[in-house]
Amino acid sequence: MYNVLQRISSVTSFGLSALMAMMFAISIITINMSNNPDISVKLHDIKITKGRPDYFDKTSRNAEFARLTFDIDADLSSMFNWNTKQLFAYITVDYPTAKKKNNNVVIWDRIITKKQRSTLRMRKHHNKYLFRDIGLKLRDVEGAKLTFRVNSVPYFGIMQDQVLDSYDITMPQI
Repeated sequence: MYNVLQRISSVTSFGLSALMAMMFAISIITINMSNNPDISVKLHDIKITKGRPDYFDKTSRNAEFARLTFDIDADLSSMFNWNTKQLFAYITVDYPTAKKKNNNVVIWDRIITKKQRSTLRMRKHHNKYLFRDIGLKLRDVEGAKLTFRVNSVPYFGIMQDQVLDSYDITMPQI
């Protein structure tokens, strides 16, 4: 090593290589960490209404909208470890139609940033987002599933999407 700049460069390169190896090891170790969340989602009621006036959408007058009422009991504290930055919990309704095989509509979500706030107890909660099909008809939907999912967002590594609870629902007729 001939001068100070070459020494600084080699020490910095070694330090960054060691840091990258440590980050890779952390991401590999935390993928297989066990988590046993306790989840229970119970659907109470589905009401389908027709025609909600939206001044920016001309098709909303003919569309059918669903309002769901559900309970959530979830203890997600076991999903937090030293590499978890936050959890993104959400509920989707997955259903097939004649035009498209897979339709996924997010009806509720929550971002959980602390382990102390990872217990969810909600009673008779309604969907946060509008539930409407692009084909304007919800009464023809068969084989729908209500699914509770959680995305674990790590500090280092790959995000993992987990389906924690899922069950079949039937759409009522108008």
